[in-house]
Amino acid sequence: MLLHQNSSTQIIKELKTGKLTAHQLAQNQLDRIRRLNPKINAIVATDDTLRGNVSGPLSGLPITLKDQIHYQGMKCTFGSEHHKDFCPSSTAPVVEKLANAGAHIIGKTNLPPFAMDFQCSNPLFGTSNNPWNLDYTTGGSSGGGAAAVAAGLSFLDIGTDLSGSLRIPASFCGVFSLLPTENSLPNEGMMAGGTAPLKHFARMGPIARTAEDLDLAWAHMGDHSGPEEDFIMPDVFWSVDGAGIEVCAEITHSFATATHAWEAAGFHIRQQQPENFDFRRARRAFGEIMGFETGALMPAPIRLIARIFGRASARRSPEFIANVMLGYRHSQKHYDAARVEKRILSAAVDAFLGDNGVWVLPVTASSVFKHMLPTSDRNGVRDYANPLYINGQPANYFDAMTLFVTPISLTGHPVVTFPLGLDGNGLPIGVQLIGKKGREKHLIQTAKLLHSCLDKGDCPMLMTE
Repeated sequence: MLLHQNSSTQIIKELKTGKLTAHQLAQNQLDRIRRLNPKINAIVATDDTLRGNVSGPLSGLPITLKDQIHYQGMKCTFGSEHHKDFCPSSTAPVVEKLANAGAHIIGKTNLPPFAMDFQCSNPLFGTSNNPWNLDYTTGGSSGGGAAAVAAGLSFLDIGTDLSGSLRIPASFCGVFSLLPTENSLPNEGMMAGGTAPLKHFARMGPIARTAEDLDLAWAHMGDHSGPEEDFIMPDVFWSVDGAGIEVCAEITHSFATATHAWEAAGFHIRQQQPENFDFRRARRAFGEIMGFETGALMPAPIRLIARIFGRASARRSPEFIANVMLGYRHSQKHYDAARVEKRILSAAVDAFLGDNGVWVLPVTASSVFKHMLPTSDRNGVRDYANPLYINGQPANYFDAMTLFVTPISLTGHPVVTFPLGLDGNGLPIGVQLIGKKGREKHLIQTAKLLHSCLDKGDCPMLMTE
């Protein structure tokens, strides 16, 4: 097995025994980045300086950061020409933890401007390509990180997620990601120019090739000390109801195949979703809160202009853009009402999961698609007037991407995304596994067991030297 094909967990064993040094490993990865990154354009900056504590538990493991996460001494562009020279004066607390544990921050990964698209391109660094097939998107906004991990350029990437930005790229690139419970990690150090963090939704999380590597990253990203839980086999609920929006037949077929495999392996499987959980209500509340908080970063006249120019996009995207535009009204009354909805809908999921349940949902309504150009781009605020096609039917780009992810962003539950299967083009299909708040380790272990029952596919670029 080539070095880059090892999991993080395996590599650390080699480092600890002295069979491999942190310097040798870093050079191996930097050489690989130089050879292969021009094809996929996932990594936008590298650093060969071993600044971490290589005697720590991560032993110099090379990892990457999405280029919106602050790391002192390394530029943080946010994919925008406006911030191309921004060099943070401090390191994000989550990254500080990883570095103190011995992680070597070897590079930064690509994203769309201001992390505001579900594909990964920007005017500074260009487009990231999916390592399974370069003609296809990586997803976004943590697309560079997912591509880098899938191709073996990075052992772990730390990305961010507001409305699917970890989950969509993980699904499209065939890797794992963890969206932690809301507020379980500090979220400082991921806003452009050092702006104060948003109050809701935005979370950092790891991208990895295995469930064990998610667990490794999670153990060193924050303070998760406490007694080890005994693992109990969970009740597995699943649903693929698009609530009026078409869901790709290859996704529903992958669900059917997976649930049969899980039943055969002894899991208790039920097709069911929370009785008192309305996806449309959840998407509206998410949009009201997200629009209010992100809109607060803009001057009022700019918000008004955005609403005016966004009318056509809102009509095309009633489930995402229209709801965000509601938040741009900046009405405290509506914002407060949306936060009440957040609590009610979150409690409905809590009650549904009970003591030991998990809920399996698609990540997107569409399978991974070829690179798609926006029909307009105003300083990174993009619109896609041309539809995606799902089962031969036109579907709005934004709604197809966010149908299943923003309701779970709203509730604040932890999510592990893992590969479910491959579509007819041999490209990955991922799944959201949603669990109880604060039980990330149990959720990761469940993902490991569920994934072990499925047929595996290897990213072609991972298998190359």
